[in-house]
Amino acid sequence: MGFQPKVLLVEPNDIEENRARQAITQSGVACTVWVARDGVEACNRLFDKSESLPDIVLLELNLPKLDGFEVLRQIRANERTRRIPVIVLTQSGEVADVDRCFDLYANSYVQKDKDLEIFETRLRLLLYYWIAVNKNVNA
Repeated sequence: MGFQPKVLLVEPNDIEENRARQAITQSGVACTVWVARDGVEACNRLFDKSESLPDIVLLELNLPKLDGFEVLRQIRANERTRRIPVIVLTQSGEVADVDRCFDLYANSYVQKDKDLEIFETRLRLLLYYWIAVNKNVNA
């Protein structure tokens, strides 16, 4: 069996998780999806040395316990995780949030769309790029 990339979806909302899973399933990019419901759970998975690392992280900013900015900061501060592509996938379209994420070295910033077709298209494109086109660290 060939390489099957792992995606860590950090998403507290069940509806948004289901939308993302549907888009991932329909993307044509076979991958394993792990879900973390809050920032602490995401960090626990990422920094547990007994766990394998994901190939990409899809990160919501609005998270319980530890917000997405802090999760991103910790990812970039840790030698083991700093090169994992982190795609901020969030409701926020605020310029200040976009700027802050890039200041924290997010690889990409994608605003979720309420229209399911647009949302799925954006997610398919970013998965295709970050998994099938881009040369990732773990590939």
